[in-house]
Amino acid sequence: MTIFEKNLLLLIPFYIFSHETRFGEYERDKAKLRALQEEYEQIKNRLEGLLKERSISEYTKCTIIDMSNKVLEHIAAKYNSIREGVKEVMGGKVLEYEAKTIKKEGLEEGLEEGIRGTVSILKNLGIPRQTILIKIQEQYNLSPEASEKYL
Repeated sequence: MTIFEKNLLLLIPFYIFSHETRFGEYERDKAKLRALQEEYEQIKNRLEGLLKERSISEYTKCTIIDMSNKVLEHIAAKYNSIREGVKEVMGGKVLEYEAKTIKKEGLEEGLEEGIRGTVSILKNLGIPRQTILIKIQEQYNLSPEASEKYL
């Protein structure tokens, strides 16, 4: 598939547009619908392969699938079999949750690194312990107990 060969992964969510003129056929003909599902199975497998190769992250994979499902919801709004069939292959709400969880975990890790970095700099500057506690509580909206763990 050219999208993968040219590394245009951000276009995957819009791939469904290439099938739009045949939605009526897919809705009536289960064999054609199954062929569409198989195409999406290949897309999902290729994304899984890229993830295993570490060419993309779990977050990227989940985001591409989630966006594909969102585009599908809108473009195939009148075609239940297509929407449900492709979502069955690609995954549904679970992926949206996974992607958000992965992003949240990444942000939390980044925040913790930021707090530790701030504490380290303030210590190296000779700032008193109590002042550091107050500063990180204010800066990062931490409780006294939470700020204590970073020292």
